[in-house]
Amino acid sequence: MKRIAFLLIIIALCVSCTNNRNEKFAKNFIDKTLRINLVHTGDSASESFKLDKLYDDGLWYGRTKNMVNPHRLGAYVYELRDVETNELLYSDGISTVFSEWRHTEEAANDKKSFNESIRIPFPNKNAKLTMYKIDNQEVSEPVWEYVIDRKTKSLMEPAKNNNNRIVRLLDSGDPKEKVDILILGDGYTINETGSFDSDALRFYNSLISTEPFKSRKSDFNVHAIQVPPTDDGSRLGTKYGTFGHDRYALAKDDWTIRDFAAQAPYDYIIILMNDDKNGGGSLYNLYTTAAIRSQSDDYMIRHELGHQIVGIGDKYYAKHNDADTTEVSSYYYDFNELINEILDLHSR
Repeated sequence: MKRIAFLLIIIALCVSCTNNRNEKFAKNFIDKTLRINLVHTGDSASESFKLDKLYDDGLWYGRTKNMVNPHRLGAYVYELRDVETNELLYSDGISTVFSEWRHTEEAANDKKSFNESIRIPFPNKNAKLTMYKIDNQEVSEPVWEYVIDRKTKSLMEPAKNNNNRIVRLLDSGDPKEKVDILILGDGYTINETGSFDSDALRFYNSLISTEPFKSRKSDFNVHAIQVPPTDDGSRLGTKYGTFGHDRYALAKDDWTIRDFAAQAPYDYIIILMNDDKNGGGSLYNLYTTAAIRSQSDDYMIRHELGHQIVGIGDKYYAKHNDADTTEVSSYYYDFNELINEILDLHSR
């Protein structure tokens, strides 16, 4: 009888913690994801943002407890504040293709535009979203602002319904309480559905056998979507040769990636390239690319995810890579310690 009473107390405490988390989230947000598509234009010396479209990406599956990210990671940090009280409601960081391109020789001589996007929980009050550029681990001048008010909801378009087959590789529970990884397949033909399934499973098995993912398996959900091919085989435009580096691979259009990814819950995106060339790429809070049939091993998976999840710089993790130009978080050396902190923001 005492054991039953004890179990009931534990259950009540767990329910209470969940309710408190839900109450804090419900105080400032509705359960909806606002995706903001931006056109980012500039060169090595200047930059500007232009709003393109607002999308309703469905339910919010991101953080609901730790709404403010205490780590100043990425090339940009965006903050959402209550217009009336200036209370910080939500914050996160991101690195983009532009943030790396601006360090190239091309950017020193010409301006260029990139399609980018960020996702935030939809505030239930008037709120101001501000984007800051990070400079040497310090927040610099704001580079873009947007006020979200009552009219914003009417401007939102529904996410594109691509109706692609979703493969569930790991289901550990409520996406709001887990770290959700989404695998997108790029470059597969219509006749290679079976190949993608086996490739996604192989990647998943390699990922989940690597620490700290192995010991924290119950904190993850993993889904996979095969992106339908185009005539050239790559709808996402993922290809090698980014910024003139032979094995560096990034995708050309973030908007297209987000359109397909909106079909499933995700915190982090892995793009599996149907290729055997050793290489890939990754940017903080954006995505990771990997050639699934290359000679990459668990170390390479850990390496690339270190960029996306932790923003770790190459020169402090392995040999210096000239393609990794952000270096905004290269001072973080202990991968396991920091990645566990980041995972705790999502899952606890």
